[in-house]
Amino acid sequence: MSYNYDEICQIYDDVREADFEIVKFMVDKAGITKESHVLEVGCGTGNYLKLVHNMTKSKIWGVDQSLGILSKAREKCCDGKFIQDDASELLNLPNSTFSLVFMVDVIHHIKDIDKTFESIKRILKDNGTLIVFSDSHEHIRNRLTSKYFPETLAPELKRYPDTSQLTNSLLSNEFRSVENGILELGQDQNYGAKLIDIATKRGYSMFGLISHDEIQKGVDRIKQDMLMHPVVYQQRACYVLGKK
Repeated sequence: MSYNYDEICQIYDDVREADFEIVKFMVDKAGITKESHVLEVGCGTGNYLKLVHNMTKSKIWGVDQSLGILSKAREKCCDGKFIQDDASELLNLPNSTFSLVFMVDVIHHIKDIDKTFESIKRILKDNGTLIVFSDSHEHIRNRLTSKYFPETLAPELKRYPDTSQLTNSLLSNEFRSVENGILELGQDQNYGAKLIDIATKRGYSMFGLISHDEIQKGVDRIKQDMLMHPVVYQQRACYVLGKK
């Protein structure tokens, strides 16, 4: 099953939430002020950009390939600039403009990571920061989705670049001060019901990779565990970072 994000933009918006700690981390690392230009590549419906703007009053920009998704983002972030563009090219964006470019759970959708990082470097200001949030292979193996929906594990490992690949690509594109790490975001004590909702709606793209029957079996596993104890999710965010 492939996703048409123009058709599922409302479902996408319902299940995607911005995390305050992720935004605070990015804003602090990049030194964002109200004069800064901030770009999200693969911006979706603008949840993260809205939080960035509310926190900093910076000038926010978003890029996505889906017009339906961008329409939702414009409704939510009336002060932002939202542009349809190819993440690996970014030809519709000005050079040497952005203090921060970021991506959250998007890089696995991009075919040419090296070219994407090269394009991002072109549009960053000197000393500008690129931050990519993406699950490492270790993190994927330990996800609750891998536990309850084991059929997702192999395709997820195949389509997600591991942290070392992202780090090496930043270095090959001559980014400076390259680092990687994990943000601890706390626990969700009631994740079982949330995960059932996400899986049933196919709100994460991984659920487009497995059958309806496999999703139902996973939902049944969650419900069985919920009869005995809460399904708790330890929230973590893996990142790589580099400066121009």
